[in-house]
Amino acid sequence: MKLKSLKYSRKEGEKAEWILEGKPKNGEYGQWCTFDEINLIVGQNATGKTNTLQVITELAELLSSDKELAELSYNTAHYEVEFSNQLQPIVYVLIFKNGTVLKEQLFLNGESVLERDAVGTLVLDRETHHLLTFKPAEDKLLVPLIRQALQLPLFDVLYQWGKSLTHYRFGSSMGKNTTVRLQKQPLNLKKSNAIVAFENAKNSVGNEFVEMIKADMAKMNYSIANIGTAPLKLMMKPFNSSVALFVKETDLNDITDQSEMSQGLFRVLSLIVQLNQLLFAKESSCILIDDIGEGIDYGRAKCLIDLIINKAKDSSVQLFMTTNDRFVMNNTPLEYWSIIHRIGQKSLFYNCRNSEQVFDEFELTGLSHFHFFSSNYFLK
Repeated sequence: MKLKSLKYSRKEGEKAEWILEGKPKNGEYGQWCTFDEINLIVGQNATGKTNTLQVITELAELLSSDKELAELSYNTAHYEVEFSNQLQPIVYVLIFKNGTVLKEQLFLNGESVLERDAVGTLVLDRETHHLLTFKPAEDKLLVPLIRQALQLPLFDVLYQWGKSLTHYRFGSSMGKNTTVRLQKQPLNLKKSNAIVAFENAKNSVGNEFVEMIKADMAKMNYSIANIGTAPLKLMMKPFNSSVALFVKETDLNDITDQSEMSQGLFRVLSLIVQLNQLLFAKESSCILIDDIGEGIDYGRAKCLIDLIINKAKDSSVQLFMTTNDRFVMNNTPLEYWSIIHRIGQKSLFYNCRNSEQVFDEFELTGLSHFHFFSSNYFLK
């Protein structure tokens, strides 16, 4: 299942109001932000790139029961979301204020299969050809409750989408300062890291996974003879048998463990390990990568973008990336772009789906992709 389009607002009517939607059509606001299989979200600082990924992440956490309304960044918001699932459009509407659900509605192929009013009454139809009534707590979502109670396929699809979504903050340490005590337990993608992902995939797939990582690192101009996990060299008495990643570079005599790696090397390694683990699992998933290319040189940033896009193409993965790095922009085809343009408290999405003519015209100019963004050509 893929996220097809989104409209979102929070704190409506208040000073902190923020609205995320598509480019105005004929001067009318309130249009959908539309997405594709591969999405690069670009924009100036403070336009809403990171916030957009956070909005998607929190929706996933709600649908998978990994978070409650009270745990969200904002307790007053309005979601309208459209998913595509085997050509069947699913639309989900959720409105909550001060942590209380005011409206929750679900449509399948345009027909309402779930309705909830302000007092928390649900009417479920179509799936069972019966009317069922639930009265959940005012701060609880119905979709995960119904999935757990009735095991209906439609609700399970929403749960699985939320459960499989992963959010990587490339500009962060990416877990470089983390060690792990390995235990046999089910893999939780949201709480995983590169160490757990590597061990899980190696145990499932074997040496093929190791060779894949080495090949991908070679494409990034890192010549790696081996990769594995072991206690850090500085830990004379490993605490609780904790381990970290290491690499053996071909031109060095000793291994380089996680604490010795440069931040750029570890970011690349961590992301490649976790992406490959997801691809080997062959499960439909949504991957969000914030600040892609941050902290690595131009050549490697270009290689990383090419590598990620090629891996995501024709896979079960839907990919979202954000950047304001000119090198990343220049090396990513415009067909994948969504430009956020902020007007006051609105963040508006411009892409080839709602601005096709402008995108096509720019391709004929011969100018760099960064110029398309920096000159505001997309607003033409």
